[in-house]
Amino acid sequence: MNFYCRIIFILIASLMATHALSQDVSGWSDKTICRLAKATPDNVEYQAESTKRGLSCGGSNTATSSASSQKVAKALAGIDIENDPNVDFFMAPFGGYYPAFQIKEAWQMGDFNNDGYVDVIYVGSMKYDAQNMVGEDTGGLCGGGECKGNKPLPQLFLGDENRKLTRANELLIDNREDPGMSLGKDILVADYNNDGVLDFYIYDHGVGTHDGFRDSYFLSQSNGTWLESSSTHLSHPNFQVFDHGGAVGDIDNDGDMDVVITESNWKTGTLLWCLVNDGTGFLKKRKCGGEWSFALELADMNGDGYLDVILGSQEWHTHFKPFTGIIWNDGRGNFNKNNKTNLQKHKKLGGIPEVSAADLDGDGDLDIVYSRVGELYVGTAVSIIENLGNKKFKDHGLIHLLEAPADYVPDHEGNPYNAFISMVKFRDLDKDGDMDIYLGGSAHKTNGMVLLNEGDFNFDLLKPNEAKYLTAK
Repeated sequence: MNFYCRIIFILIASLMATHALSQDVSGWSDKTICRLAKATPDNVEYQAESTKRGLSCGGSNTATSSASSQKVAKALAGIDIENDPNVDFFMAPFGGYYPAFQIKEAWQMGDFNNDGYVDVIYVGSMKYDAQNMVGEDTGGLCGGGECKGNKPLPQLFLGDENRKLTRANELLIDNREDPGMSLGKDILVADYNNDGVLDFYIYDHGVGTHDGFRDSYFLSQSNGTWLESSSTHLSHPNFQVFDHGGAVGDIDNDGDMDVVITESNWKTGTLLWCLVNDGTGFLKKRKCGGEWSFALELADMNGDGYLDVILGSQEWHTHFKPFTGIIWNDGRGNFNKNNKTNLQKHKKLGGIPEVSAADLDGDGDLDIVYSRVGELYVGTAVSIIENLGNKKFKDHGLIHLLEAPADYVPDHEGNPYNAFISMVKFRDLDKDGDMDIYLGGSAHKTNGMVLLNEGDFNFDLLKPNEAKYLTAK
């Protein structure tokens, strides 16, 4: 969508409230009325219609804390930035991964240089020689030891009014002795140093072992570049864990953005590490609770104004008790495992590479989408969980994206039925007033699939070629 179209849409949106009284809203769905009532609390007609129908449309941007009667401002989460409806959205071109990465992992988009156009940043793995591959997963790709070689930087592309993306890697500066990534899992985009420009935290679990690799942290500079700033802005710049999951958000409600990562340790179990921001972008590491898990998202799941952690695990694991569910924020950015809610497990597809949350039914609270795989990533599905309120949830079962034959037995993660979803994003793609689900990954079979929201937790699955009219650049 070009610049002028965006201006037109903004004008249309601003005029809607002015002319709403001339509209007949009686035929509109409950979800649409709720969405508009929440978006325009001063609109008398929308409020009257929601009251007339007896709708409970959720609260405003403040919520009552469970710890006190004070009002707590809604904490900003990374999913708010990632799924900002005011930011143009399209499926990022797969070519952005080339030639830098061997494993194509994830991308994020946003207006990174504040010029009004959408930009894209990609992460993935270094190039490696798999001739000496051992084992059954990425931990044995280089003979059982850490993969050696040149490590790539993230790949940054700046957009223009025509959605043309131009590579701009000269703007990413990494002066470390061993620069780049081993296997960057995702980019946590937020304004960490509070200068009005989005920054990038990349959690990196490494390739070649399960010991992890140190993360990367790019902070915006006054000259328009992003400088890798671990040595100056991380309390432990060389800290490394097998951080398969990560998320960003204001976990302690102090107005700045913090990072939470998982540590998947097969010897000691998994816990969460919180990297707490002091307001300048300096992140101080501390333990903050957790359970055995792989995937992580931050979201306010009970409307108390505090970000909780949604976790997903390997549900078939026997060495540690796997946990799939929510651990509730105590109001100080801690996630005690004794204060949790378990969610439905699906052990046959019990691996969870990714999780995210959005309001899928327009009722004012956040629902959950889990990406799911079988053992060794055989088969791909998503599960969708409805938030009923009061810490109650309803699992709506599995939506299968790619199924393997019943008698198929894999010997490695690199198998033809590994088409896992590494990205779950939300937009109203068909412009019907509710959130649809975009699914992304590195396999062409599933990358770019869309779940069109038809209401009442019914979704139409569009394959990548069928969804192009909604997601094309």
